[in-house]
Amino acid sequence: FASNTTGMPEGVVIGRSGIVDERAFYVLNTGHAHPIRADDYLDYPRMRAMVQTISDTPDGGLLIPSADYTYWYVVPPPLPIPDGGAGHTVYFLNLGMTSMNVGLDVRVLDQMGLAYPLAAHTERLDDGRIGHDKNLYPDWVVVDTGMIDKHPWMPGFLDEEWVTEARVALTCPETQDLLTSYRSELTWPRFKQNFKDALHLASYRFERVPAYEIQRCNLEPPFPDPAK
Repeated sequence: FASNTTGMPEGVVIGRSGIVDERAFYVLNTGHAHPIRADDYLDYPRMRAMVQTISDTPDGGLLIPSADYTYWYVVPPPLPIPDGGAGHTVYFLNLGMTSMNVGLDVRVLDQMGLAYPLAAHTERLDDGRIGHDKNLYPDWVVVDTGMIDKHPWMPGFLDEEWVTEARVALTCPETQDLLTSYRSELTWPRFKQNFKDALHLASYRFERVPAYEIQRCNLEPPFPDPAK
């Protein structure tokens, strides 16, 4: 039924219920009346370019979307490259269409935190749209995925100092506890510790601006204020 129903028959008007049917958005941007298959979403801006970019970079890397719908930035992994490559990570909001069109060996992370716990634990953007009210800067992801953190290997819009600050900010003990809770092997002791820490970790939030997070966590800044 859903695949044969036109989304938002009133156009772009949101009714009094406040419920938004976003299918019209994807119909317009894919050019398909009922985009439900992976192939349909290859016609969405950036998707074909993403697939081609992964194919063209066998060493792996972090894919960050550019303003140009036909191009992705790739932050490469450091040398030495392991046999078979270091793997790809795609950093993009739209999880479904990306996941459908890449292999199971490709990580797909999003800045809103739906599939990325690190982003999920940032503070909300005031008055942000529900479900779109968080936005983790890609500087953090360069560090978290272990990619090269210097120009010219990073996109020009990323700041080396911000990336360095993000590296320091990630050492915050509470953030490390969060990462360990879901990245370490799920042993019986880990399960018990996660159960014990569940309420605290669920409510834990950190600042998405690295310099602010360093201050919040009382860490030593990598670039001390010369006036102090």
